[in-house]
Formats: sequence, C-alpha cells, structure tokens
Amino acid sequence: MFDALRALLAPFWSCSRGRTAAQRDATDRSASPLLIYVAAALFLLLSILVIDLYRDELQALGLVDGAEQVNPVFMSP
Repeated sequence: MFDALRALLAPFWSCSRGRTAAQRDATDRSASPLLIYVAAALFLLLSILVIDLYRDELQALGLVDGAEQVNPVFMSP
C-alpha cells in the first residue's frame, strides 16, 4: 500500500527536487502541485462533512435521497 501511495505522489516530489536555485527565486509565485493536491483533498473532505451535517435540510429540499438504509449489523446495541 505504501508503494502505491508513493507512486501516486512521486510526480509532486520530483518536480520540486529538480529545480535549481535560480528557479526557486522569490519572483516565482507558482503553487506547488503537492499543495494543490492537499487543498483539493481537504476541500473534498470538507464538502462531504457539510453534506452530512445538513442532510436533513437537503432532504427537505429534495436534493438528497433519503433511501439509504444503515445495515443493522453496523448499529450499536
């Protein structure tokens, strides 16, 4: 599993290692690809949490279907 994760993130680390000191000048204002990846992942997590938090309101508006049933095996006694 670790090898798959490392292979997935390898392009982000390789682009930052190959830069020279002149390329890392203060005038370079481009965002790191790893930073963009982390920001997108955090945005996705936040959106999932917000949808879960406001599920009742979204069901009242008809935006979320309430047909999902929780399997009783996963419920506490």
